[in-house]
This record gives sequence, C-alpha cells and structure tokens, in this order.
Amino acid sequence: MRLGIDEAGRGPVIGPMIVAGVLIDENEAKILKNYGVKDSKKLSRKQRENLINIITEFSESFVVTKVWPEEIDIRNLNCITYEKVIQIIDAMSVFKPEIITVDKVGKEEIVIEQIKQLGSIPNVVFKADENYIECSAASIVAKVFRDRIIDELKITYGDFGSGYPSDPKTIEWIKKIYSEKKEPPNILRRSWKILQRVAPDFYIEKRLK
Repeated sequence: MRLGIDEAGRGPVIGPMIVAGVLIDENEAKILKNYGVKDSKKLSRKQRENLINIITEFSESFVVTKVWPEEIDIRNLNCITYEKVIQIIDAMSVFKPEIITVDKVGKEEIVIEQIKQLGSIPNVVFKADENYIECSAASIVAKVFRDRIIDELKITYGDFGSGYPSDPKTIEWIKKIYSEKKEPPNILRRSWKILQRVAPDFYIEKRLK
C-alpha cells in the first residue's frame, strides 16, 4: 500500500487549507495514472472533478482534514500542515501502508523528524505531487474539496474570486467589506500582510503558539 499526502490552500487570504491523504495499491496506481491523474495544478477544475470520482472508486481509502483561518492566524502554517499529516498517517495506520510520501513544505525539520518517529518512515520531499501518483491523487482530492468549500462560502459572502492575494477580484472584495466598516469575516486570514495595505484595521500580527 502507498499513502500520499498533499495540501491545497496554503497561500490564499480567504478560506481554509485542506490536507488530504490517499491510499492506493500498485495496481490502483497504474489505473490512476492511465486515467490521467497528475499534479492538480496541471489540471482544469472540470478534469479534477472528473478524476476525484476515479480516485474515490479505485483508492483503498482517503482522508480529508481542514484548517480554518482562525487557527492559521495564530500558529505556524508549516507546523499545522505537518500536524495534519501526522493525523492522516495515524488514521491510515490500520492499513499498514508500506510507502508514505508527503509533499514537503517549508523547512520545519523538527516537525519532519517527529513524523519520522512514527511506525512507517515517510518520504518527505518537495514536488511529491508531481512525481508520485499517490501524492498527485491527494493533491486532486485536497483541491476539489477546497474548491467546493469556496463555492459554499461565496453563497454566504458573495463572489470574492479565487481568494488569493494576487487576484484583483479578491482584493476588491476585501476593500469593499473594509469600506463598509463591517467586521472582518471569519473566512479572512487576518495575519496575511496584504491586509496591511488594503484593510489595515483588519490586520492582526501573528502570535505563534
């Protein structure tokens, strides 16, 4: 069995980060590859939505975890990410995966060493989502779940675009909320430095726990 773990939504100023794990065997890995499973960033949304059905059909199991802005604003994002990785590995331990591959983020070597104290020693490598089919599958699952959550949030909060600081639509949405002197919505990551420029009263300095 091969367990791949990847995340979606580390960079946005709006919405949650998702960390997902997908468990497959060697035969399933070949099937997923033949269907075109690869790094989610190289796929359209429609392709990802089609492929998640293939992934859930042909994988042994998958796990999805969420981290909301309230937690992101007070903790180190890399540490949160690897904490979720540990949770996923623990949840999947009943299947006794022989290979665990994690898409590496940052340089949190202490946390990575904590992961390696678990029963199965994972490969923690950069660009795992490009080079390992199990991580590619996890990247698709994480991205699809985040996209669906963003769609639900827009029903309540209006169309804020992609949620990334580089998206003019996102920035205009933040400016509008700010100009209307509304309370900062709880879907906003208030520790993101872009707020210092576009909505300074919304900004809070991250106090790491």
